[in-house]
Amino acid sequence: MVAFFVVLWQHDTKRSKTVVTGEEKQRVMNPQEEYQYFLREFLLPIIGISRNNNVQLVSPITQTPQRGRKKTYIRQENNTLFFSNKSTDLCFIKDWPTIVDKDTLAIGEKIIGAFMQVSQYYYNKGQTKTRISYASETIRTQNYRLAIQKGVCDWVSYRNEAFYELLQKFEEWSVRTYEGKKVTYGFIFDPHASSTLPENSYGKWLDFVSDDYSATLTDCIHSVIRLDSNCSFSEYISLTKDHKFKPLDLSSKLPYRFAQIIQTQVVGDCVGVFLLSNGDIILSKNQKIQLIKRNLQWLNLSYDAFANTIDSKVKSLSGIGDLLPQIYASTLDVSFAHTGGIIAVITDGSKLEGILSLCDNLLNGLSLEEIGEILKREEEKKKKPLAAESPTEEEKGFSPDITKRLFKRAVIQSLIQDQPFKMVDRKLRTELISMDGACILTQDGRICSVGAIIQNDSGSSGGGRSAAAKKLSNFGLAIKISTDGYIELFVNNETVYCIR
Repeated sequence: MVAFFVVLWQHDTKRSKTVVTGEEKQRVMNPQEEYQYFLREFLLPIIGISRNNNVQLVSPITQTPQRGRKKTYIRQENNTLFFSNKSTDLCFIKDWPTIVDKDTLAIGEKIIGAFMQVSQYYYNKGQTKTRISYASETIRTQNYRLAIQKGVCDWVSYRNEAFYELLQKFEEWSVRTYEGKKVTYGFIFDPHASSTLPENSYGKWLDFVSDDYSATLTDCIHSVIRLDSNCSFSEYISLTKDHKFKPLDLSSKLPYRFAQIIQTQVVGDCVGVFLLSNGDIILSKNQKIQLIKRNLQWLNLSYDAFANTIDSKVKSLSGIGDLLPQIYASTLDVSFAHTGGIIAVITDGSKLEGILSLCDNLLNGLSLEEIGEILKREEEKKKKPLAAESPTEEEKGFSPDITKRLFKRAVIQSLIQDQPFKMVDRKLRTELISMDGACILTQDGRICSVGAIIQNDSGSSGGGRSAAAKKLSNFGLAIKISTDGYIELFVNNETVYCIR
């Protein structure tokens, strides 16, 4: 593997003073602080532990070398996650509620190994010797991110320079256009595949990927290209093969746009690598999305990370287990559709009476005529009475505003047909959640409201959608999906999970 880290550093093993470059100051750290800083800010989000989860990294009282076990950088024993320098445990997380899957642990293992190559200290030599004094925090961060990139590549295919180069090609294309449009790519890395290109063409395929000629070959949704262990062309794969689509049971752990490709092609040892039109890079394995690179950071987009946060933060929501996978599925669907929306789950629908209008509350048991009459009386109270004038025929009916609101309710009721959320068609759910307003569910999965306009408190900040999500989170939980695909989970007015 080529050298992957930025070499703008100052070597100093005798002093620990602050190094100043321009207006930036180097963070003063000891080995323990640096290790925990890297874990907290960079690694934990990759293994599915949000920065907003307030997880405590605890240092052991004594650092006794561990004997009689496999030497690893990260491992889980019961409900404790241990992080080490392979020979000694340096810190741990207690009472982590769920089992971390083996792929996630393997990713963490490779990333920490790469971090050890760019860390400020020698972690395997008594932890007292400094080897790098970074000139600035910007350079330190660049090195950490490059170490993560190398660790991710090593997880896919250890010491495979071709795969590292492939990701670099993706990042180049993420800021380029072809014929004025952003380019998408879909590749299936298959270590057991054989290239069908001439024998003397090693490396030329990756050069071809950089060229405009390759820009229209795949769309990630209906077509991908299988690559061999050297990331060279093996075969073209299309869902329209034999001029027909094959039936598929849709997974709730995948966005429907990519479900068919991932479920049929990302199997066994294969890894799916997808560049999306907004610049996101997705890594998929075992028929699920494992990681997403967004805004220069690799993040865990798995269902386990999502569910773990909710399990640990929202104790008041009971009976949500069967509903949660469908909420996650729709969150992914809206995120990748880039339409934006809010999904809220409430513990007590009666508490929303002062927030939802009569038309928005689908569970109030009132007919359209009853709601219309109530709204009409409210309208009349706001008007100044005109003495000795009889109402016109138009005034005897409902006003245009009331008629419009009633018709919206009628359309939504016709669409969902009184079905629970998990039974509503997934594509329709995406369209409903994308409506202006919030989609509000009860904890047993009933649809309380669609397109609900939430009156935000005065002085709220962060945009209307964020303010509405925060307000709804006081009644359970609320998920805000922005039009650029970012996902935020709010509980009690605070962000507890974030993919951005």
